[in-house]
Amino acid sequence: MKNQHAYLEEVSLTEIFSVLNRSKVLIIFIISIFAIISVFIAINLPNLYKSETKLIAATEQSGGLSSLAGGLGGLASMAGLNLGGESRDKSLIAREMLTARKFLTAFVEKRNILIPLIAAEGVDENGELLINDKLYNTRTNKWVRDVVAPKPIIPTSEDIYFAFQEYLTVEHDKKSGITTISFEYYRADIAQQWLTWLIEDLNEEIKQNDMIEAKKSIAYLLEVVGKTNNSALHEAFYSLIEEQTQTLLLTEVRDEYVYKAIDPATFPEEKSSPKRALICIIITILGGIIAVMFVLIRHFASQTKKTIHVYRSDEENAPLA
Repeated sequence: MKNQHAYLEEVSLTEIFSVLNRSKVLIIFIISIFAIISVFIAINLPNLYKSETKLIAATEQSGGLSSLAGGLGGLASMAGLNLGGESRDKSLIAREMLTARKFLTAFVEKRNILIPLIAAEGVDENGELLINDKLYNTRTNKWVRDVVAPKPIIPTSEDIYFAFQEYLTVEHDKKSGITTISFEYYRADIAQQWLTWLIEDLNEEIKQNDMIEAKKSIAYLLEVVGKTNNSALHEAFYSLIEEQTQTLLLTEVRDEYVYKAIDPATFPEEKSSPKRALICIIITILGGIIAVMFVLIRHFASQTKKTIHVYRSDEENAPLA
């Protein structure tokens, strides 16, 4: 074993370069194989187009609600109102909703885009979406994907959520307050359309929720006003009713309820991915590394076996003491 260790210690850069030089044909062959594979992979990857929009939170009116928070906080909470330091940041709620399973599932059902979202895998030469027939059969109009029970064949809210994770990106700049939302898809027009729909439905969803809350709050406050004879409380409650009426008015007249578009969803004229040249370079470099490692490991493994064989032969032929 001493001879084996001695040999490994004597390995030099000169020997390594010599081994690589003797096996350069094999190395070039392996690199060529990886290069061909990389080209094949890059060519067969579908193009993706990214539509992007820049949004800013719509200005919200605060008025006299915060000044009434001290004495009427309990009643306001019962009415569903939100006063003082607990005022909601609707833009934060909106950003969270964009990644919420409930909202995304409702969006997909409303816009009827489940099949292209889950089963599409690219476009044909005519620009039409290619549907993976292992997931959805276009002839029978039925889902045929292979799933393990109890997971249903028809995609669930979980599947929709993970599909959006692949295509949707949400970034928020705290300093500027600008939220950038992008959607990447196989067709530029669909990416733009879905992103536009997404922002419209997001604004509409929060607007409808606020409208329902405002109506309930007004009804409750009017009921409370009718049960009290205190003039000071009357005035305070009517101030709260006025604030909720303003909210109700905004839900009626403002389409961009939570987010205003600084830059509407763009129509991407150039593909965003894949970066085919980069893919080819990375895979080819990987092939080169594998080729060099294979040649060196094969060489030194062979030399080690020879060293061990010689060592054992010397021991067998050694004269007995």
